[in-house]
Amino acid sequence: MTATLTSNSSPIPYTSQYFGALRETNPSALEDIRARYHDDGYVLLRGALPAETVWDIRAAYLGLFGPEMCKDGDMRRGEFAGTMPALPNHGLKGHPAHDFVRGEVFRGFTSLPVFREIAEAVFGEEAEKVRRTPLRHFIPGRKGASRAHLDKTYIEGVAADLVTIWVPLGDCPVEAGALLYLDGSHKDPGLEAEMRKHDAPTDRTHDARPITHDLKWLSDQTGRRWLTTHFKAGDIVIHSPSIVHASTDTQIDMMRVSTDIRFKRKGAASDPRWHADWSADDGY
Repeated sequence: MTATLTSNSSPIPYTSQYFGALRETNPSALEDIRARYHDDGYVLLRGALPAETVWDIRAAYLGLFGPEMCKDGDMRRGEFAGTMPALPNHGLKGHPAHDFVRGEVFRGFTSLPVFREIAEAVFGEEAEKVRRTPLRHFIPGRKGASRAHLDKTYIEGVAADLVTIWVPLGDCPVEAGALLYLDGSHKDPGLEAEMRKHDAPTDRTHDARPITHDLKWLSDQTGRRWLTTHFKAGDIVIHSPSIVHASTDTQIDMMRVSTDIRFKRKGAASDPRWHADWSADDGY
């Protein structure tokens, strides 16, 4: 394990000063999910999905690139071999991710009943799946990690009416692009505005929505640690639109592939951008 992680090339020491462990919840205890979600702003469920189902989805997606992209042609493990085929940018029309989210295999996976059951456990009432379901793909050596942000900054509507289920499609160690949550940030509604007063460093001057790309700076400013874990195929995390989260860069050969499955309360107002399939240029 590396002693220093990076996020969009900005370093942060992988020490107990800056990192802690996500708390785990038993996936069979659905009645505990809502309380944990309220307390922590997230719920980590180990083994919520059959691992083989997840590996199958990973292989189906990576197989669209051809065998030369993965070491030994092994699309299930999905270690980067160093060769990326000439393609449009990730998620644009003509890229495998754009096609994959519109296919029956991916639609079938995201429609598994377990996802709705979990969302309804969070809401305590019926839920409806949001059609727009992005597919992320982080490749070692390429800048593109998620910057520190809140989902509610990107949506129209009431934050409490939306929940995100983050699903790593395959194993995702911390140094492979794992998701990170800023401990307790969902209970500090003024955090985002306060950080902007401090001139939060940003590598996206054209986009005011991310708080910062410098995760060490944010931890130092707030006194809060980033919570994460080594995710395994079958694990999922449910998180609130009000918790600050980000991700690491992929610093090892294992590529991070993941999807964000979102649900809203049944009958709640919805962002019009949710009604179409995801595309990387849809402005969300």
